[in-house]
Amino acid sequence: MSEKREKKRMSRSAIVLIVGLIIIAVPILIFLGILGISAMQTGTPREGSRFDGDLDPAITSENVDAIRTKLEAISSVEEVEVVLAQGQMRIFIDTNDSLGSEQVDSILTNAYNAVNSVTPINTYFTATDSKKMYDLQINVYTSPEASEAGTDGRQYKLLHKNSAEATYGIDDLAHPKDPALAAELQGVTTNTSPEVPTEETEGEGNE
Repeated sequence: MSEKREKKRMSRSAIVLIVGLIIIAVPILIFLGILGISAMQTGTPREGSRFDGDLDPAITSENVDAIRTKLEAISSVEEVEVVLAQGQMRIFIDTNDSLGSEQVDSILTNAYNAVNSVTPINTYFTATDSKKMYDLQINVYTSPEASEAGTDGRQYKLLHKNSAEATYGIDDLAHPKDPALAAELQGVTTNTSPEVPTEETEGEGNE
């Protein structure tokens, strides 16, 4: 009888031991599984978009091609690039270097109208209470080496419209709004530049 009871006690001990090991092993296995999944997904981009529910209707590649074609047909335009990314359409128009300010303004207006004819501004570039829409940038410029044939030298105008704005704005990136202040700041920069020592100044310092 004592031998049978001893066998029963060993069986109960074994059961307790097995249960204990299972209790310890389960969280360890879960932790190792999480680490394995994380390692497998390393370097994989997360799907999703910050524009979910927005940008509707969407601008298509056909729209972009149509806009580019219209822009290239504008007089004095030499090169056109249309970039659509991250909810923004950015247009870059390189023009003839001889153009002046008024001529660049005219191209900027024509470019805006070209965009509006393919993708109406009120539909594609104006947000509503429930959704965001595209932002618009139109850059019209001459090259940095623009000839003096232009009335104001080098030109660079930027038309910008955030979808939350009711209308667009235009910035002149080639000319300061306050020429006097710009000249003053340029003078300060020039005057504060370090003086390069010459042989004469070095000799004076040694006397």
